Amino acid sequence: MQPVRAAIVSLCTLSVLAGTAAAQNVDWPLHNLDLAGSRYAETDQITPENAHLLTPRWLFQHGVIDGVSNQTTPVIVDGVMYVTDSRGSVYAVNAADGHLLWIYDVTELLGGGRREGYIFRHRGVTYADGVVYSAAGSFMFALDAETGEPIEGFGENGQASVILDVLRQRYPDVETAISMGYWFTSAPQIHDGILYVGSTRSESMIPGGHVLAVDAETGEVIWHFNTVPQDERDQGWDIAGPTWVGGGRNGGGIWETPSIDPELGLLYAAVGNPFGDSTLRAGANLFTDSIIALDLKTGQLAWYYQQVHHDVWDYDNGQQPVLFDMVVDGEPVKALAQANKNSWLYILNRETGEPVHPIIETPVPTETDREGEVPYPTQPIPHKANGERMEPVSPVFPTDIPPEHAEGKRFLEQFTPIPRVTRDVIFAPGMGGGASYGPIAWSPDTGLLYVNAIDRPFNAGRGPKGYFSAYDPTTGELVWRQIFEGYGQAGSVVTRGGVVFVGTGSNIAGYFFAFDARTGEELWRYNTGAGIFASPAVYMVDGEEFVTVASGGGDRGRRGGDLILSFALPKR
Repeated sequence: MQPVRAAIVSLCTLSVLAGTAAAQNVDWPLHNLDLAGSRYAETDQITPENAHLLTPRWLFQHGVIDGVSNQTTPVIVDGVMYVTDSRGSVYAVNAADGHLLWIYDVTELLGGGRREGYIFRHRGVTYADGVVYSAAGSFMFALDAETGEPIEGFGENGQASVILDVLRQRYPDVETAISMGYWFTSAPQIHDGILYVGSTRSESMIPGGHVLAVDAETGEVIWHFNTVPQDERDQGWDIAGPTWVGGGRNGGGIWETPSIDPELGLLYAAVGNPFGDSTLRAGANLFTDSIIALDLKTGQLAWYYQQVHHDVWDYDNGQQPVLFDMVVDGEPVKALAQANKNSWLYILNRETGEPVHPIIETPVPTETDREGEVPYPTQPIPHKANGERMEPVSPVFPTDIPPEHAEGKRFLEQFTPIPRVTRDVIFAPGMGGGASYGPIAWSPDTGLLYVNAIDRPFNAGRGPKGYFSAYDPTTGELVWRQIFEGYGQAGSVVTRGGVVFVGTGSNIAGYFFAFDARTGEELWRYNTGAGIFASPAVYMVDGEEFVTVASGGGDRGRRGGDLILSFALPKR
């Protein structure tokens, strides 16, 4: 019997919205709006009928251009917007007109051990009970939301060295966390007085990323989970230890904010790629390239699901898992969805970690010319409810390769081991393709998931394309898709008014789009003048709806910018 699509119920218990569209103010207090990471705004002034009238209402420039993209997602509470620059300094501005209220500059507070040539990336803050929390460098900060002054009692003068505190339990002589390759890029999550955050980044050869639970009042670490267990002292060693054969156990950084289901008492985090010599890590390499569910109070592992075994393609997990409830074949399902850089969308039961629709371990090529390499023989490929293979979020075989560039090249099937000499091969998605850190949005009105992704085959000989898609999670069917020039790297936001917003990054410009959430029809676009590598937010101030986004970045976001734009309908 085919699964029957039925009403999909929003996670009301997970919402932290301060009001409805009928209220004077509607806030965006967390990085992805709510604990579920829904990115669904209950505002309806902007609709498919009037979205074409949107115009810039104000802009703000913080002036810090460090050579990386402007990736902050604004947080808005009680008419005040909180944004960050690439270093993690925090700016409070009037959300109605963009006027600066205060600055908290962290540049001189990040401590020693900064790696030469590295520029920090930062994606924003979170808000709770009059306090703005940020993770910058390898520290966490707590600031008074009204004044920007540090909160006494949180660490030392509002700055807590949470990663260093964890590392010293195993490496007592370490002087700075960043000297070991640990820092933050993501905004923390907060629930019931506890902050939750993940440390990055795999490419720094870290001995496992850490999920941290931190007391929001004191800055003390309550528990931590190492995503690559190093020995029997780390939880999960009995499961993960045997999946690393040869001595290498590096990687597992966390790019984005975790999601939380308070009713189940679980936290969901996406874990990044393994790193280092792949010939020294035969096996599946758990818990890299996985979604993990941890007990909120203890950090104990509840379940895991690995999306890429023995990753040699940089197909790691970037985006925050989105949580939602739906009905499949007449039965309620507590679901979770997340798309990987391998270009596949995974829909799981968040209670158990089991696939909602078939995910089939599929044989893949294993022939390799790398001595000592042991390729994994299968990879998990998502299928639809009807048993057919799901449409990937971006192509998994090279397309639109210029004929002059394709001549003499070998087109590799996905998951083919990468040869020692790569100049003559083309494969998709490339290392910079698929779904990146930009989170999925989900609408209880349409019942659709909105996924942004990048089509850029390895050795493509052309620029990237953005693939923005809407899926029905009850069936796994692709409902509509928009393709545009530039990087589909940023996340989206969808509203009760029936509009979904998303941006694109390119070397020339950054278009900010509005699409009809049901049909995918393009309603409006605006050239912000620089690439958009940040996810937007929607809010209301004094009864007026705004949509805001950070702009600034070029090729892969490595040319910086400092612009925050807020759009609204013309004043009546």
